[in-house]
Amino acid sequence: MDLTTTVLRLVPACVLAALGIHTLATGRILVATERQRTKLRSRPYGLGQLLTGLCLVLLPLSSLVADRSLYYVVFFASIGCLVAGTCFLVAAMIPQDRP
Repeated sequence: MDLTTTVLRLVPACVLAALGIHTLATGRILVATERQRTKLRSRPYGLGQLLTGLCLVLLPLSSLVADRSLYYVVFFASIGCLVAGTCFLVAAMIPQDRP
């Protein structure tokens, strides 16, 4: 994979990570519709966005690593970020009101 393709894959990943940081800092969700905003909890949603963005940043960078053992470390760290980000996004959908 050449450097241009890697950079083009990093741009949306950085935007997603920036949205996650914004959500964590302000407590407001930007991208979701008004109906979804009322149902989503902002802190787990922001963490989910941030970890998913980190996964999308680490995945193209793993192909640029020359050392094989370091490649596996970065690759499995990105997969771990994807799983954790998905768990946080699902946790954000749990209702906040207790019965």
